[in-house]
Amino acid sequence: MYTLHHAAEIRSIDAVEELASVPEKVKPEEMKLARQVIETFEGPLNLADYKDEYRDALMKLIEAKLEGEELPEVAASGPAKVTDIMSALRASVEAAKKRKKGDEDEEEAPAQRRKAG
Repeated sequence: MYTLHHAAEIRSIDAVEELASVPEKVKPEEMKLARQVIETFEGPLNLADYKDEYRDALMKLIEAKLEGEELPEVAASGPAKVTDIMSALRASVEAAKKRKKGDEDEEEAPAQRRKAG
């Protein structure tokens, strides 16, 4: 969103060595899961709901440095925990379904009260 690349910086997909080990065919269960993820996040896009937290934190650091404040030191983190991506995606889809169902229940409740009243 913030970075524009010059044509010389863009590589062909064949030039990305990491993709050589990716299978060309997608398993049916992976396609099903991908569709579920997309359907979960379908809806109107309101950009006001999103905040650039990285930029905000960076601006705070810049302002602190300009004011002569001492910047906090960041401790080095250990190696990242390896996660099974398919399990994480399934859990994410299930959590989103529950949130979406909860939102739908909240929308239906006032309508039911109006009918009853």
